[in-house]
Amino acid sequence: MRRVSALMILLAGSLAHAQPAPSACALPAGPLPTQTRAVFILDTSGSMRGIGDGKADIFGRVKAAVRDYVRGAGPDQVELVTFDTGPRRVQSYALPGDAARWNADLAALRADGRNTYLYRSVARALAPLSTRERYATTVFILTDGIDNDPDDRASPAHALAAFRGRGPLDTLHYVALGTDIPAAARAALGASGYGDGLTVPVGQVPDLGRLGGGVLTVRDPGQVPVPLPEGAALTLAAGGAGDRVRLSGTQVTDGQVQLRVEGRVPPGTPALLCAQTAGGQVRRVLLRLNVAPAPSLTWLNPGADRTLAPGETVTLRYRLEEATTATLRPTPGLGGEVVRLPGGREFGVRLTNAGLEPGRAVTPVLTLAGGRSVPLAGVTAAGGGVAVLPRPTPPVSPNSSGPEGRGRLLPWLLAVLLGLIALGGLLLLARRRRSRARPRPPLPAAARPSPAPPPPTVEGLQYREDRTLALVGANGLVTAVSTPLGGPFDLGQVGRVPHLSGLRLEQAQGGLRVLRVPADLEVSQGARLLEGGDVIRPGTLLGVAVARPARSPWPPLGTLVGLGLPLRLRAEGVALHVVGPYGDHALTLPPGVTDLGEAFGAPVLAGLKLTRSGGHILLADVPASLTVRRATDGTSLRPGTHLPPEAHLDLPGEG
Repeated sequence: MRRVSALMILLAGSLAHAQPAPSACALPAGPLPTQTRAVFILDTSGSMRGIGDGKADIFGRVKAAVRDYVRGAGPDQVELVTFDTGPRRVQSYALPGDAARWNADLAALRADGRNTYLYRSVARALAPLSTRERYATTVFILTDGIDNDPDDRASPAHALAAFRGRGPLDTLHYVALGTDIPAAARAALGASGYGDGLTVPVGQVPDLGRLGGGVLTVRDPGQVPVPLPEGAALTLAAGGAGDRVRLSGTQVTDGQVQLRVEGRVPPGTPALLCAQTAGGQVRRVLLRLNVAPAPSLTWLNPGADRTLAPGETVTLRYRLEEATTATLRPTPGLGGEVVRLPGGREFGVRLTNAGLEPGRAVTPVLTLAGGRSVPLAGVTAAGGGVAVLPRPTPPVSPNSSGPEGRGRLLPWLLAVLLGLIALGGLLLLARRRRSRARPRPPLPAAARPSPAPPPPTVEGLQYREDRTLALVGANGLVTAVSTPLGGPFDLGQVGRVPHLSGLRLEQAQGGLRVLRVPADLEVSQGARLLEGGDVIRPGTLLGVAVARPARSPWPPLGTLVGLGLPLRLRAEGVALHVVGPYGDHALTLPPGVTDLGEAFGAPVLAGLKLTRSGGHILLADVPASLTVRRATDGTSLRPGTHLPPEAHLDLPGEG
């Protein structure tokens, strides 16, 4: 989506009166929402296509902005209300299940109506909205006209007052596309306590994702992307966790904020992030903190030389408080890798100066299980400059004690040196020719790469007092699992453990509720086997065993394990994204034909072949066991057609 955040800042003077700024940024009392809902009240009169009194054909760009907002913000529920002479279409979509229907309906919308009965339509769209304790609702009114309803009873105040089921964090954004917001509407927005307005120039459409609102789950406090304008002044209210959760900065920078979390914070702890925009508006985002406590990290070799010349390497050694996964976040100009034994608490971080600017200091960052970031000891690139070696002193013969003797000896030494260089070149050329003509002997068995071991078997589960979940392996390794706070989840998918797939759980009021236990899996608490409907109390250790040896220890989807099902294919130029409910795997297609089964080590995808075609991806072959469907209309795609921007991948056995 084209970013127009700079335009929004320039138009600060055109913003309508904001809701009254609260005396303090504070969490609302009572139950807080766990899901998000987006409501689009969309003008479909002909003026949106430049017909009649329309000033520009912007309807296509408005639909693109709505589509990009839904893709970026990912609301759980979408309500679409179109209007001209009153409401014309009212549709609800539960995502991601209704994603195909949503995309198809949005693409099919046409701006072919007459008149703009704005306030009557807004009132009818807001009146049915309820379930305020479940959703944080963001309403967008998108119109290029002003109300021309002949009914005098329709007014802005009447329209906004219809939102009787509004929750404390619900917001409404009136976006005037190339027109002014009437004075009565500006006054009603300012008095509502939840609405604001934005006027943009003719032919422009703003980035709806920058208008704020919604619920965000925070797993990495060091990087929190927020839907707020760049440079907005920030305050944070964390309620009872205010002594452990603070802001690290005072403004939105690069679309992100940073939090400092000290000590242990229970999963699901709420915090309210408030932003003061350049136009004087206050926008709020509810944060759900699902942050694992930072483990104790001990640096074992603090005397290491961390000033690196180009190409120089240093290994920093550390010990973790508990064994967990650790990866190094990429840093431009600094090569790095984590070296450790499986299950060990001690590890090394090997860093190489691969192009840092001379004198530049960088701080490597380690990412642990659950997404927690931990900064490591910094390294500095050695200063610039070329070392000057001393000139070698030529040997002095008995007859060359003076300058004249050295002058007579120099041509002779130069001729000998050139002869040695030529002889060395001939020997090297002959060796290369012999190596090309002679086949290389096979590698000994010890030098051949051995196949990767199967994934470790999980033999237990820890449901801790702080309501976090951890896997206990056969070797005693305990690994924390990042689980969703709202809604059910598949432990095999979120934990990336194939033999736990099908074990579905959900965070409940009394603990962890068991929704489903597969027939070939036994989950026990003491001597009792758990089944669907049981509730696991915090502080419980469970046993896990595969009842039948039918399950293969190898992931059936190779490196895609942990994405979850269903799978979608998203094409961005020649880059392919395989997307599931829990993650996204990107692959840039090389020249030639790529078999996805081989690329991902996933037998179930064998035979699904793609190739590059200009700047697009072409379906080269689709096996009979798989179906690739266009997301917009569900049409099956055949070999020889280009992959659309969004497609569904149906695997064998999916109903």
